[in-house]
Amino acid sequence: MLSQPSPRSDSYRIPKHQVSVEIALCGGEPEEVSVFLHPRAASHAGQERPSELLLNDEPFLTVVSGDGSVRFINKAAIAWMTVALELEMGGRSDMEAQLATDRCTPIDLTLDDGRTFVGEVSILLPQANSRLQDFLNGSDRFFEVRDARAAHFVNRDRVVMVKVTE
Repeated sequence: MLSQPSPRSDSYRIPKHQVSVEIALCGGEPEEVSVFLHPRAASHAGQERPSELLLNDEPFLTVVSGDGSVRFINKAAIAWMTVALELEMGGRSDMEAQLATDRCTPIDLTLDDGRTFVGEVSILLPQANSRLQDFLNGSDRFFEVRDARAAHFVNRDRVVMVKVTE
């Protein structure tokens, strides 16, 4: 016999915002799923950002697929994730947004499955190490390529080539 959650246990749940993202697993087709963002971020004012889900230390990401099923995806198996730009940029201070804009490099990126992303990367590194190569050799598993409508989080291990565009 399965027990039902008590009304009291609901009071311990942490409310989260469910948002839509497009995600592709390595070797798979892109799929629209939902992820859950905390209403308050741990490291800044405002809501948690989708990038923080990918860059935290937890190896699995919880998603809800279109049919309502819950899945736990190993982040190492994610080739890329795309979110609406306002979800990622929302809540950034004016200074953060200005820095991200000032230090942008336009690129054309190709993944191991042939998919391409054209956009900009924000190179927020110390001036002495602020080349595109330094950025690409960073330690985070994912990095952001931004275009006019979306933020694309690309798995470094899936990148075959990056060209600077002008």
